[in-house]
Amino acid sequence: MIRIGPFALTKRVVNRNLYLGIAFILTAGVLWGAMGTAVQYLYAVPSGFSAISLVTLRQLSAGVVFLAAASLFDARRIWSVLRNKRDAFDIALSGVLLFSAHHAFFEAIFYSNAGTAAIFLATVPLLCGLWSTVRHGKTMTMLELLCFVLAIAGVALIVTDGDWKTLQFSPWALFWGMVSAIAAAAYSIQPLAVIARRGVVPVVAWGMLTAGIVASILCPPWTIKVAWDAAVAANFGYIVLFGTVLAFWAYLSGLKYITPVIAGLLNCAEPLTAFLFSALLLGDRLSFMQSLGVALVLGNIVLLALGKSRR
Repeated sequence: MIRIGPFALTKRVVNRNLYLGIAFILTAGVLWGAMGTAVQYLYAVPSGFSAISLVTLRQLSAGVVFLAAASLFDARRIWSVLRNKRDAFDIALSGVLLFSAHHAFFEAIFYSNAGTAAIFLATVPLLCGLWSTVRHGKTMTMLELLCFVLAIAGVALIVTDGDWKTLQFSPWALFWGMVSAIAAAAYSIQPLAVIARRGVVPVVAWGMLTAGIVASILCPPWTIKVAWDAAVAANFGYIVLFGTVLAFWAYLSGLKYITPVIAGLLNCAEPLTAFLFSALLLGDRLSFMQSLGVALVLGNIVLLALGKSRR
């Protein structure tokens, strides 16, 4: 009884942390997917937003909002990171990686299309797995490899509707697509050490603001002209508050409990959510091939949850 008890308690704690990590990552995926619908709306109406201008205002606004809100609750914790050079450098680097991932992703869309760019991002868990193998000698399990195949196949079917001719692999699309995937994988790994030392909130707040400052170098915010109205403001507000601040807080919180490989596999819920919101709000309809892609993505998530829980 005495020896079994601690083991049972440890197992419950491990499973609870696993499910908590899964919940955080899926929440981030849902928020990002819904954000895609908001971005699609801003591009569809004459709002004046371009890809780089939207990234700039989004990251600057999110960084300021997150920093201000966090300072109200624990200003000492938020601002103390600036006194530690190592922590400040690591957080600033995470911001550079964050901007790099977003900018490269939008460039990949420009030189190809959204579906092709999404396929590149679906390789993030594989890149994280390769890094773990090189850095720590930890190879991806058969379950993770199977889930990777299901995830990338599901994403491919969702974004292409089974018509592979829609994928456009021009040299520049290939370049920017791989840059976006590598930067996204690096952002899933690099901040983990400073998160362990400082917590999620300071890393997200200062990292987001750093990303906005880097973006402002390419697109100064005072040069951006936006045709604001109630709908444009509402969609931009969702992008900043929910699609950026809350989503990145949830994503980095999830990384405290599960590995970047698993997080990347679960994050395939983002294109799934984007299509579901498009169907609900914009009148789009899922075809048979897209429905099959949805099933593969959901199967990947269920297998990860069940398989990791048993382990």
